[in-house]
Amino acid sequence: MKRSLPQRHISALALLLPTSILAEPIISSWYTEDGGSYARIWQTIEDETSEKGGGATTSVTTWDAADFDDNPRVGDQPKPVYAGVQGVSYSSDFVYIKSTGLATNTMGPWYSNLEKTGLFPSFPGNAAILYRFPRSTTYGADYISPKNTSGLGTNGLAVDGVPIFNSSDGMSFNDAGVWNRDAYFNEGNTFDAGNAHQAMENFHYHANAPALRFSLGDNIAYDPTVVYRDGNTPYSEAPDGEHSPIVGWINDGLPIYGPYGYSDPEDATSDVRLMVTGYQMRDGTNGSYDLPANGRNLLPQWVVNIGGKSSTAAASDGPDVSEDFVLGNYIEDYAYKGDLGLVLGTDFDLNEYNVRYCVTPEFPEGTWAYFTCILADGTPTYPYNVGNNYFGDNSLASGISEIPDTEIITTVFEGGATKSPSAVSQEVGNEVTITWDGSEGGIYRFEESADLSTWSEGESFTADSSVILQSASPGFHGFFRIVQIGLADYDDNEFSSATGGGPGGPGGGGPPM
Repeated sequence: MKRSLPQRHISALALLLPTSILAEPIISSWYTEDGGSYARIWQTIEDETSEKGGGATTSVTTWDAADFDDNPRVGDQPKPVYAGVQGVSYSSDFVYIKSTGLATNTMGPWYSNLEKTGLFPSFPGNAAILYRFPRSTTYGADYISPKNTSGLGTNGLAVDGVPIFNSSDGMSFNDAGVWNRDAYFNEGNTFDAGNAHQAMENFHYHANAPALRFSLGDNIAYDPTVVYRDGNTPYSEAPDGEHSPIVGWINDGLPIYGPYGYSDPEDATSDVRLMVTGYQMRDGTNGSYDLPANGRNLLPQWVVNIGGKSSTAAASDGPDVSEDFVLGNYIEDYAYKGDLGLVLGTDFDLNEYNVRYCVTPEFPEGTWAYFTCILADGTPTYPYNVGNNYFGDNSLASGISEIPDTEIITTVFEGGATKSPSAVSQEVGNEVTITWDGSEGGIYRFEESADLSTWSEGESFTADSSVILQSASPGFHGFFRIVQIGLADYDDNEFSSATGGGPGGPGGGGPPM
């Protein structure tokens, strides 16, 4: 768990960006290091167990739902597809992100129950995302009240290009639009170890994303031998005293950080600690309305304040707290601590929109920012990433079908299919070995020269990962290089459509959101 990871991925863009642009984290913070790797999944627990137990590689770069005749799934990936962010560009007003919507870590497996005996009904697929974010936004007290609801579907992108969904799973009690089901609480057993799953083929995060955070070096440890089953997870919190990195961008143009921030929001020299959510269960503590004792017959005050609803509007539709409808089943089961007399900045850190105004490593002068909400052991807690309402103006961010040709566009990163190989390290011993960063599926040839004018051509090969090792011929003294001469067939259905939000509306059917 070293901070060198995020520093290194930012420096890749830093080589391409002028100093003034580097001051804009919404351009420079995207995780691009693994853009030359194929997306991979484990299809079953047995596959993950075998590979992590030292067996043959069982993760796959293509998958077919028809392989599971006893429990058919939705979703196919008949060709390999490059993972994560595949393009970063900007105009005077917007930042444009291209992504396949598939994580760079090995995804899956997914099951429909905690015991992991029933297969989840869908596999992910290439989402061909083209998304835009504003380079400036409006937020805070001067923005509209009540705020816009975050709604179903994509409410932002994680820096690995995976969509961020809000805290609802799209269903409510009796389809009444109140007592909305909490996605993590009801669907968490369908998430993989990275806390992600898919609506149909649309892969996304609802809550804390530990696999992404590990890639970014964020206060988290990973044990590759642990299989995600029976309550075990390979990821664990490992606070190292450093501020969390930006893990994504929300549709209102504000960053979302991991769960650790400065204890004093105005002092970057203050201790770093876990940010405390502004919400708690409505269980009677701290003067909250006691739902187990009184029933779900009164909506929380935050729904009135920022949701624009009456506290009793359709509230009688709420079921009593029971084994079938336990406390935490609905997002309205939570109270905002500020409505209970607790003090923002003293008793808790994040306001009713899950943001705080603070200095951060990327914003030394201060910014409004969202934070991922977890408990000390890493368990996600409400409102997770994005709650019921945005803090700022979300009207300018959206999935789009193409970048307008009327804008002057500067491209700062292109992904797997166009990635030129670059040397990242060398080791000198009995022979010289250079490690190259290239494209998985790239067809390469090693060449040697004694004088830089005549090059001998070695045999060509197809790279089976984005890390390529090149060794000089025994006894050779001189120069050598790697040349890409082709690219294996891959899914090039890239960025031709806007990212979707999944099927159904509140109370809708279909696979979990």
